[in-house]
Amino acid sequence: MNSGHSAPRRGLALASAATLAAAVTAAATLPTSAATSSEPSSAVTSPLPAAEPALPGGEVERIGGEDRYETAALVAAEYPESVETVYIATGELFPDALSAGSPAGSVPSGDGQAWPQVDGSGVPAPVLLTEQDALPEATIDAIEALEPTQIIIVGGEAAVNGDVQTALEAYADVERLAGEDRYATSAAIAEQYPTGLPVVFLATGENFPDALTGGAVAGRSGAPILLTDGDELSDATAQALTDLEPRSVVVFGGSAAVSDTVLDSVTAIVPDTARLGGVDRYETAGLIAEGYEPDLDTAYLATGLDYPDALTGSALAGFEGVPLLLTKQAEVPEVTELVLDVRLSPQGITLLGGPAAIDDDVARQLEPLLAQAIDFAHLQVLSFNDYHGHLEDEDATLDEDEDPDQNIVGGAEYLSTTLDLLRSTSLPDQTMTVAAGDLIGGSPFLSGIFHDEPSVESLNLMGLDVSSVGNHEFDEGTEELLRMQEGGCHPDDGCYFPNDPYAGADFPWLAANVVNKDDGQPLLPPTYTQEVAGVPVGFIGMTLEATPSLVSPGGVDTVDFLDEVETANAQAAELQGEGVESIVVLLHEGGFVEGFYNGCDGISGPIVDIAEQLDPAIDMVVTGHTHEPYVCKIADPAGQPRLVTSANQYGRVVTETNLVLSRASGDVIRERTNAGNVLVTQDVVADPAMTDLIAKWADKSDEVAAEVVGTVAEDITGDSSTDRDMETPLADLIADSILFGTDGADEGGAQISFMNVGGVRAELLVNQITNGEAAGEITYAEAFAVMPFGNILVSVDMTGQDIKDVLEQQFNPDRSRQQLALGVSEGFSYTWDAAAAQGSKVSGMELNGVPLDLGATYRVSTLNFLQEGGDDFTAFTRGTNLLGGPEDLANLVEYLQNNPGLTAPADRVDGL
Repeated sequence: MNSGHSAPRRGLALASAATLAAAVTAAATLPTSAATSSEPSSAVTSPLPAAEPALPGGEVERIGGEDRYETAALVAAEYPESVETVYIATGELFPDALSAGSPAGSVPSGDGQAWPQVDGSGVPAPVLLTEQDALPEATIDAIEALEPTQIIIVGGEAAVNGDVQTALEAYADVERLAGEDRYATSAAIAEQYPTGLPVVFLATGENFPDALTGGAVAGRSGAPILLTDGDELSDATAQALTDLEPRSVVVFGGSAAVSDTVLDSVTAIVPDTARLGGVDRYETAGLIAEGYEPDLDTAYLATGLDYPDALTGSALAGFEGVPLLLTKQAEVPEVTELVLDVRLSPQGITLLGGPAAIDDDVARQLEPLLAQAIDFAHLQVLSFNDYHGHLEDEDATLDEDEDPDQNIVGGAEYLSTTLDLLRSTSLPDQTMTVAAGDLIGGSPFLSGIFHDEPSVESLNLMGLDVSSVGNHEFDEGTEELLRMQEGGCHPDDGCYFPNDPYAGADFPWLAANVVNKDDGQPLLPPTYTQEVAGVPVGFIGMTLEATPSLVSPGGVDTVDFLDEVETANAQAAELQGEGVESIVVLLHEGGFVEGFYNGCDGISGPIVDIAEQLDPAIDMVVTGHTHEPYVCKIADPAGQPRLVTSANQYGRVVTETNLVLSRASGDVIRERTNAGNVLVTQDVVADPAMTDLIAKWADKSDEVAAEVVGTVAEDITGDSSTDRDMETPLADLIADSILFGTDGADEGGAQISFMNVGGVRAELLVNQITNGEAAGEITYAEAFAVMPFGNILVSVDMTGQDIKDVLEQQFNPDRSRQQLALGVSEGFSYTWDAAAAQGSKVSGMELNGVPLDLGATYRVSTLNFLQEGGDDFTAFTRGTNLLGGPEDLANLVEYLQNNPGLTAPADRVDGL
């Protein structure tokens, strides 16, 4: 059994409130439009607490006195024995007290910190309540117990009069923070905070519970909470926002609490403003609570009607970093119960206020829920696939049907930040980041030119825990894959940084179905096991069985690729024999869907058949290869739904799964497990450590990248991201370049050349400027982007029949992609009839206007990938008299240099 890998932890970069949306709501199933909408919505997060929740637990406790004043005193007793500051607020004009908070010591240190957990590092500052003209005995007792050195009265004399202030002066230095009304008072308190905070919170000063539960988050985040009139932004609040200059604002409550007019006014001051609100105070509290980690020691529950009991508890919840939800007096609202049950699973619940505020019936209603929560442990699984070394942001979007809003997504700096933000809603040892292969290979220039060492370094930095291999992990053969895992300098290129040689991957690649031919042993570990809250969770990693047809077979001739289902089922049995019941498969094979990136419309492809055969002991399947985003449930052989997910490509989407484990059985509770895809948007702050890593490699590559190697007179299009199933101008052009490098008598004597469209990884565009070159100029970096795989050109003898058979293999119903087109070189042409029977679709083959003789022999050149049977073009392997040629990129560069002003070739195939 493998030991757990500890992912590196860095400070959280700031995110706008709106960005966290899909991350949090995907993990809960609130029965409201706010939580079930297919569109991303706003949510808050908070960072990681320090410790795992204690077990056993499960008690419903109460902090409550005879009245609000005694309840406040009892809440204050939960703080350390002595504190520096105590806030005194009216128990009658609640909003003045609501905005009370302690900025000293609880403000994030350093730039780029968001939603900080101030538990233990901030200054504890309890809020006590008083009558307007008299100090209650319970409040006096609490002050004497706490021994503060400073007492801050919140509000003017209309809220707390001079007699109370005089009485307080007997216990500590007293000062007053007050304005002419509750809004000015909250602004006065906010003035104690520094400018430029990551976030400021805003809530109604009229409908207090919406603001009340947000007070817990504000306290946890070391940020102020300002108040507003529901219909109009007060001048005092507007001025406070202007003076504070926060980077973002979160508005608590729906439009009934804080109108859209107010939201627009705030946005005019702070553009990065988002609303977090439900249909009522209970749902708003639930949405706020979703930003907390599940399995915390406790959650606070307060009345949504008798606010002061909850109000003082809000400050305590903020200090302790735990959520505060609302309840009715005699029953728990459905939305509150659902958040506690599905999302939070707290190990205890604390009621704030006496039975007059929260009836004992509420405690009785919560007891069975809490009994279940003690058994549950939540593992957050963050997954992605087909990264392909895409470190730099590319202003990319998903397809319009996948994301109608066309968000700009991707880039390692933003992927790293997004992962950290998502992790912030989980306990640190109950989150794992996993991948489903193709992390390297087929990469852009910045990573590919350095044999994907930059890609692996970026994955180490962003805290990847484990991955399966994919077919592209084998692009440079098994020995190079082992080097990528274990480290060491490249055998030909050496060390790119001699004083800092490549150290290998911090995460294990798993390859359960890749075994050595000589001894049958796996090339890499087949499984990985991590203990989560006392429950072992096993991961099985595999690539698709058809990998040899997708890479140069010569690089994998020492290993066999086994059946995915048979391998996974055997490995699952072994894990169960070791006592592992929670099992996840990481599989580099996938399916095809239609529509929204978080949906599963029309799932088809190889993954469906595989998923339907995987042993029911397997609880989840993380997939890849097809570059499709989906979150599906496919029935296992026992007829039970099982999660099957995929996260698009190039680090543009992350899947967040809430994998619910049973501490008693050690198995996954599937009916409680859920997942959602999260866009990696670029409206978060880039991870500075990733920025530095990219800069390191960019500096190394600049000189090579900027070299101009050719020119184009018009766009030449048609790469693997457009149409792999049809002839494209660029695939034909690459075929021309292959013929250029192999047609000489001493070069191979080729007459016909072929190029697979799937191997063309970028287009040649006139106005694509990558290194300051002129329009139409093609740089080395752009040429590399077109052909990044490092294949070798080869020439072979083939008969006319062999050539026809190759062309017929463009359609193969048993292949993951049934139709894969080939580009053909100038002088060769044929006709394709898609309606004809398989094996009879090709006719009219001609070379320089002369029909091909099926019995004659021709010299054919292509990539060694295809000649060795790649992409299931096995007819190429019949070729004889093999002669090797130049490396594909070097040949393309020479072709571009010798053919300036290139234009797009005309079609050479009729019908494809």
